[in-house]
Parts: sequence; C-alpha cells; structure tokens
Amino acid sequence: MKNILKLSFLLVLITMIGCQSSDDDNNIPSVNGDAVILNDDNSNRVVFENLGVVTVKGAPQENPETSAKTSKGIAAKELEPNDLPLVQIAKVSAPVYKGTTLRATHIDINGKYAYVSYNVEGATYLGAVDVIDISDPLNPTVALQAIFPNTDISSVDYFENALYLAGANAGIDDSNPAILIKMPLQNGLPTESIELLTITGFVATDIKVNSSGIFGVSGDNGEVVKYNLSSLQLEETTALADLRAVGLNDNKVIALSGTEGIYVYNSNNLNKNKSFSTSKDVAEAKRTIDFYDKNVLVAEGAKGLGIYSINNGSKLTTIEVPTLEDETIDPSDIVTNAVSVEDKHIFTADGAAGISVYTINGAINNLTSIGSLDLTGSANYVKSANGYIFVADGKAGLKILKTVTPENNTINCAEFPAYTGGYWLNVNSNETQAYRGSASLMGINVNSKASLTFCGAMAVNKGINVNSNGLFTVKGSLAQGTTEAPFNALIVNNKATLQIEGSLVVYGDMILNNGATLEFLGSGSSITVYGKVKQNGNVTIKGNYTDTFNSLKK
Repeated sequence: MKNILKLSFLLVLITMIGCQSSDDDNNIPSVNGDAVILNDDNSNRVVFENLGVVTVKGAPQENPETSAKTSKGIAAKELEPNDLPLVQIAKVSAPVYKGTTLRATHIDINGKYAYVSYNVEGATYLGAVDVIDISDPLNPTVALQAIFPNTDISSVDYFENALYLAGANAGIDDSNPAILIKMPLQNGLPTESIELLTITGFVATDIKVNSSGIFGVSGDNGEVVKYNLSSLQLEETTALADLRAVGLNDNKVIALSGTEGIYVYNSNNLNKNKSFSTSKDVAEAKRTIDFYDKNVLVAEGAKGLGIYSINNGSKLTTIEVPTLEDETIDPSDIVTNAVSVEDKHIFTADGAAGISVYTINGAINNLTSIGSLDLTGSANYVKSANGYIFVADGKAGLKILKTVTPENNTINCAEFPAYTGGYWLNVNSNETQAYRGSASLMGINVNSKASLTFCGAMAVNKGINVNSNGLFTVKGSLAQGTTEAPFNALIVNNKATLQIEGSLVVYGDMILNNGATLEFLGSGSSITVYGKVKQNGNVTIKGNYTDTFNSLKK
C-alpha cells in the first residue's frame, strides 16, 4: 500500500505573508525548501478593463435599418441572435513567482469562490492556486493565493470544505514525481496544512472527489487510483497509459486516455465496466471531459469535440474545430483543449479560435452553434458554472464572464411573447412591441411615440436610443455597452422615458437629454454606470433605486 505523506506547516517552512516583496513577484517573497506560501495581497492582479457586453464574432456591427455595412462582410440575414446574454466583468493576471509567469490549468467553483490552479511549462516544477471571490459580480477579488514553489498543479477539485489537487513534485521522488494533494479549507480559504497522496507516474493530470472517494489519474506510465475519503488510504488502482482527465457520472468513474480513449469503471472498486475509442491525441496535451445526461463530451484537440454515449460507447456527434479567415493564425493552433457544460449550453476552448458556444436543443446530438465569443487572445481552458464562465488564456491570465440574468424573481414574463427577432431591435414610430426571454443584441432603437417592453434578461453591445415621446420598459436585467467604446451610449431623448424594474448596468456613457425621464418601478431596482452620466437640461429621475457608483448625482 502506498504511503500517505503528511506535510505540516510546523515541519516545513510555510509562511503567511502580506506585502513584503517586489511588485515583479506580485508581493510573494522567496523562501527556501519545499513550502506552500499563502499570499493575501493580490489587489494588483484584478484588472477592470475591456468590460461589458460580449457578442459573437461576425455579428453585424451596423444597424441594417440604417446602414448596409456588416461585420467582415457577413450579411445580417445570415446571422441569428443568441439567447445567451454575456458580460465580461474582470480579468485576472497570471501569478508571477521569481520572474516566472504561471499559466492556468484548471478551475472549480463552489459558492462565492472560484479556485484556479496554475503551473509552468517545461522542466520547472512550480504551481499555484488562486481563490477568487465572485460574490460581488461588480467587484471580483483574489481573496488568497497559494504558491507551490516546487510543485506543478494540473487540476483542482472542491469537495466538503477541502481542495484536492493533482500535480507533480520532483523533490518527493525523481523517478515518480506524480502526487495528489488534499488542502483543507477554513471558511473557503486554504489553511496551514496539506496532505500528499502518492500515485504512479510523472505527473498527476486530474482529480475528482465525491462521497465515494478520491479519484486521481496520472499521465505517461500512469494509473487510475481511488483513495478513501476519510482515512486517505489507497483502496484501488489500475494502470492505464497517457491519462488526461477523470470525471464522475452516475456512480461511474470516467477516465480519458489520449491513446486508449474512454474507460468506464465502477466507483466502488475500479472494475472496468466498458471502454471505447476516441480520437488519438498528441502526447502530453491538456484535455478535459464533461457530461450531459448519460453522455460524455471529450475535448479531442485537432479533431474538435466528440460526444459519446456512456451506456454503449457509440459516438453521437462530432463538432469540428472552427475555421478562421485570419491568415495570421496557424491552423495547427486551433484545437479543442477543454469543454464545459452548463444548463443547455456547451462551451469549448478552441485555442487560437477562442471560445465557441453551442445550444443543446433537447437532445445532446441536436445542437445549434451560437458562434465564437468575440474575446481577445486564445483559449486554453474554459469552465462554466453558476452563471460564470472562466476563460484561461495561457500566460495572459483569466477572463471572467457572467451571464446576465433577472435579479428580481417576482417578475412574471408569461404574458409576453418570446423574442425571435434579429440582432438589431427597431421599434417604428407609433408602434408597440413587447417581448420576454434572454437575448444578446447589438443595438436597440425606440422611435418617436413608440413603446417597447422587454421582460427577462438582455445584453446590448452597442447603443440604445429612446427617441422623443418614446417609452422603453425593462422588467428584469439589462446590460449595455462596453468600457472600450463609451460613445456607444444609452440615450434617452426629449420627452422620452426609460423605465427599469430590476437591474440596469451601463458600461459606457448614459445620456439623459432635456425632458427625459428615468423611472425605477417597484422596489429593489438598481443602476450601475461605469462611464459618465450626462444630464443635459431638465431631467426627471424618480422611483426607489440603488445607485451603485452614485452616478446619477449631479
């Protein structure tokens, strides 16, 4: 039986520090020996730039009602609006230790915390775990950081107030550096002790934990192991080459081998239930799996995303990697590295092609492509949970996205028809329109003496214009604009009215012209404006509301 290696902060040099070092190392001092360094000074790592509504690449940039121009030559009629309103709320720079920039490898989310693991490429053993507080979507913070100066961290999983990590540490066994780690938490944050579990291989690539036990996998010359959750004693092990990922589904352990495909084991004893082939992958590449119903979704690199039935191993469908018109991007850099499923949406991290999104229409083999999110940089990893989407871009760090959802659950939208229109919503003069649902749009124009009601959640990338004597009523949540283009403003003109029953977040500027009315309905409504509020002349603001940044005060 393999031994349990226990490291206590009383036996090794493990330091809780504040701001004691240079800015180059993100205030993390150097220490000698094998240690975990807890750092609670990470205020400089969260960057609030490029915030606002995220659209898909190719969405029409000009209103077809007023202009023939569209994005990249794609006609507006060829594109469908999507039902996933998203905003980017922050970026988190990658940790830097002794001049070395780490890269994100995995993410798990529990409650108000997201746990992000990191390592470095090559022969250096260096890892980290960030604890990101996402309780306030307007102000995510890095609550605590744990640096592992001599340990790569490949994966992180949360279970019952502890983090479980997979990685490698050459200082433990040069010929067998793969390790699993249990890190107890206190109030969701790392504590001052860790326990290490051995596993055969050069690196432990993934770990998953539930009430049945601790399940880990290792890569080349690797194995699948099961440890007892309470005693941390090794219970079962089975050898399997080139393991990339492990998952738990319906009392089964699902392991992905880059050369052998999917292996399905019973969770109680690791007896093989079945196995089936997937696309063979390049050596040592990071790949993930996820589940929908009784199906496993497999990131298959250059082969895209494969979806298989766990019951019989049949391949239900393949989603090929995106094709780009950008000739500066090497096609070999477009690979599906990771997959994440939440509710009825599938997110894939496709390297240089970014993040692709698909809608599940009932059955997993009935998918609609939303497109690729219009984000800068590449995508090495993606994790979606609890309405958040984390995108890892190598050494460039993390982007944090959030789904726009109605914050007032008492609002009833049943009386309105579902929105099925285009990317640009135009309401003609003297016309009345009303809709419900979730929608991501490019722009809204409510003309003179027109009325528009939208009940649900909406994200609008460019401008919103409510013209003279027009009425725009929002019941739910509305996010508009970007901080990079504040001139795409939300404008309420003379004798026009904007009514909000819920949440309004404006990432650019808001212009209230003479005679305009901004009215908050009911109780509990809020407004957040990242840009400037320009009140030109006599403006009426009424109702009960919370002004997050005090933007409405003259």
